[in-house]
Amino acid sequence: MKRYIQWAFFTGLVLMVQSAHGQEVFAPPEQPPTIEAFRATSEVRIDGKLEESDWQTASPVSGFTQEEPEQGGAPSFDTEVRVLYDDDNLYISAICYDADGPTGIRVQDLRRDFDFFENDVFGVSLDPFSDERNAIIFQVNPYGVLRDLQVTDGNIFNIDWDATFEARTSIEEDRWTAEIAIPWNVLRYSQDQKSWGINFVRGIRRFGEFSGWSLWPRVFSPYRMDYAGVLENIEPPPPSTNLRVQPYLVMRDERVGEDDELLDAVTPEIGGDLKWAVSSNTVLDLTVNTDFAQADADRQVVNLSRFSVFFPERRAFFLENASLFRAGSSIAALPFFSRRIGLDSFGQPIPIDAGARLISRTESRNIGALFVRQRSNNTSPVSHFGVARYSQNLGNSNRVGALATFRQDESYDGNPAELNMVGAIDGLFRFTNTITLQGMVSGSLTKETEGDGLASYVWLANRTNRGYLGHVQAIVSEDYNPGVGFVPRRDFMLTSPAGNLDLRPDWKPAFIRSFKPGFVSYIYHRLSDGAFQEAWLTLTPISIQFINGAVIDLSLEPNWQTLESQDIAFFRPLGVGLNAGEYTYVRYNAELQSDLSRRYSGALEVTTGPYFDGRLTTVSATARLAPSPHMALSLDYELNRATNLGVESENVDSHLFGPELRLALNPRFQFNAFYQYNTLAERARWNVRLSYEFNPLSYVFLVFNDNRYFVNETLRRSNPDFFATQQQVIFKVSYLRQL
Repeated sequence: MKRYIQWAFFTGLVLMVQSAHGQEVFAPPEQPPTIEAFRATSEVRIDGKLEESDWQTASPVSGFTQEEPEQGGAPSFDTEVRVLYDDDNLYISAICYDADGPTGIRVQDLRRDFDFFENDVFGVSLDPFSDERNAIIFQVNPYGVLRDLQVTDGNIFNIDWDATFEARTSIEEDRWTAEIAIPWNVLRYSQDQKSWGINFVRGIRRFGEFSGWSLWPRVFSPYRMDYAGVLENIEPPPPSTNLRVQPYLVMRDERVGEDDELLDAVTPEIGGDLKWAVSSNTVLDLTVNTDFAQADADRQVVNLSRFSVFFPERRAFFLENASLFRAGSSIAALPFFSRRIGLDSFGQPIPIDAGARLISRTESRNIGALFVRQRSNNTSPVSHFGVARYSQNLGNSNRVGALATFRQDESYDGNPAELNMVGAIDGLFRFTNTITLQGMVSGSLTKETEGDGLASYVWLANRTNRGYLGHVQAIVSEDYNPGVGFVPRRDFMLTSPAGNLDLRPDWKPAFIRSFKPGFVSYIYHRLSDGAFQEAWLTLTPISIQFINGAVIDLSLEPNWQTLESQDIAFFRPLGVGLNAGEYTYVRYNAELQSDLSRRYSGALEVTTGPYFDGRLTTVSATARLAPSPHMALSLDYELNRATNLGVESENVDSHLFGPELRLALNPRFQFNAFYQYNTLAERARWNVRLSYEFNPLSYVFLVFNDNRYFVNETLRRSNPDFFATQQQVIFKVSYLRQL
C-alpha cells in the first residue's frame, strides 16, 4: 500500500507544480467583445435560409477562436453570427462555413438534447441579468435537432430542461446555416437591462474542435459567463400576462399478473401543468394529477459496490430549475433529491395529486419553493413534501445558501404518521480563477422515529489547463435521514483526494489530443467509532485522448476491504454470501473507445483480478451502427464472471443485455425501442415509445412497457406482487398553449 500512496503523492506534487505554472488559464476579459442586436422590420421566417432583408442588414460578428484542441488557435472554418429581435422573439443566426459540406458533418441521431461532444453543433449562451453566474443555453446541430440546458456557476448543469424555442437549419456545399427563435416568455430578464451577457460556441466534430466568440480557458465549460461577451442595444418588451398551460389526456391499459386480462374499458385521465410568469424574474409552476408516462425507463444495473445506486431524475416537472435546489453531492449526501417524490424504492410510480413551484431570480439572489402532494396506493401512504431554497450571491463569484425540506407521511396500514425535516447550509467560493471551494452542512430531524443526524461535504479543487487536483471530505452520521434526499449509505467518513494531468507536449503526434495520467482515491471509515471500512485507489498511468474522440485507458486499482458481520448481512455481490474478514487485492482495468461520431463505433472495458476471497472479471461492451442520423441501432452488454467467491467458493456468471433501436423521420417524429434482460435478477424489460411533436413541446405519445421476472415458482410464490408480470399500453396527448 505504501508504494501506491507514494505514487499518488508524487502525481499530486507534479499536479501542484503544473497548476502553479498554469499560465494558460487567463482572466476574464476586461473589455469583452460586443455584438449589437437589430430590431427586425418585417416577419422573420424560421427556415434556416436567412433570406429576409433584416438578416442582410444586421452586422455580423465572426473571428471565433479555438478552445480545443489548441487554445487560442484559429478555427478550421469561420462562423458568422447575427442577432435580431422583435416584439415576440430574440433571433440568432449562424453561418457555419465548412469546405467539406454535407460529407464532413457528424450527427449521431435526431434525439433532442443530443451529446454536445459527439455532434457538430452551434449554440448561444445567454445571461440576461448579467450576473455572470446563471446561463441558459440554446443549441442546434446541422439537422435542426434542439439542445437546451440551464447552467449555474459554469459547472452545475440541468441538461434535461426543455424550452419552447425553435430552430431550423439548411445544409449547403460549403456551409450549414442555423436560425434560432427564442420567445421572450422563455427568458427571464430585467426590464431596465439594456445589455446582456452572451457567448457563442461551435463544434466541428470530425476535427474534435470547439471554438468560441469570446474565448474561455479550455479547462472550463463554454458556459462560464464571466468570460462572455456583451449583447448591446437589446430592447425586450415589457412584462405582460405570461401564462402557459399544458393540459394532457392519457388513456392507459394495464395488466398485472399472467392471468389478469386487459381492461375492457379504459378510463381517460386528465391533468396538466400551468406556468405563470408573475414578473420578469418570478415564475409560478402548478401541476395537477401529474403524469410521467413518456419519461425514459430506468436502466437495470448490476451493483457490485456497498453503496445504493444513484439514478438520475428524468421527469420533466422536476427538471426545470433543478440546479437551484441542489446542495451537496451524490457521493456523500443530497438533502433534496426529487426522485423521492412520486417514485417508490424500486422506481415504480406513485400517483401525484398536485404540486407547486415558485422561483424568483435576481442579480443578487435566488429563491425557490416546492410543494407536492403524493397520493396513497397499496404500498405507501398519503405524503406531503415541501422544499424551500435561498441562495445569495457574494461579490463577483461567491455564493452562500440555505435549504429546508419537510416530508409528512400520514398514518397507514397500522404505521403511525411521521414527520421528517432537513436543513442545510451550503456555499461556493472561488478564491482565484482556478481554485474553488464548495461545501454543505445538513441536519435531519424525524419525529416518531429515530432520524436526528448530520451530514457534511467539502470539495476543494484547483482546475487549470495543465491538470486537476482536488480533495473531497464528507461525513454522514448513522441517523442522518433526509426524507426527501439521497445518501449512498450512512455512518461513514469519506476522504477522497484525486488529480490528473493534461499533457500536450510538442512531440506528441497530431492525432493525439492529450495524455491524462491521474489518480482517484476513496477511503471510508465508520463515523461512529472511526473503524476502517474500505478503500480503493485507481491509478491510471496511461490515458490517451485522441483528436477524434477515441480513448485508451490502462489502470490498476488496489483495494483494502474490511467486512464485518453487519456488512455481510446486506452486501451480497452477485447474490453470493461473503465471509467476514479483511481483504487486500489489486484489480486491473483496460478501456478502449473508438470515435463515437462515426457510423460504426464501439467501446470495450475489461476489469479483472482478485475480488474479496475469489476472482472477478467484468467485461462491458457497446456496439453502435448508425448508417444515417435517422437510424441508430446499439447493443450494450455486461458480463460479470466470479470464481471461488464467498462462503461456498461459488462460481457465478451474470449477463446484462441491452439492445436499443432509434428511428426518426425528423427531429419531431421519432420511434425508440429498448429491451434489457438481466440474468442475475432474471428480469426482462421492454420500453417502446413513439413520439410526435406537432407543436413546440406539444406531443402525442404511444408507449408500451413490459416488465417480467423469470424466477422459479417457489420464489414467485414468496412475493407474488413483486414478481408479477406488468404490462402497459399508454396513449398520451399534451398540448402547450401560451396565453
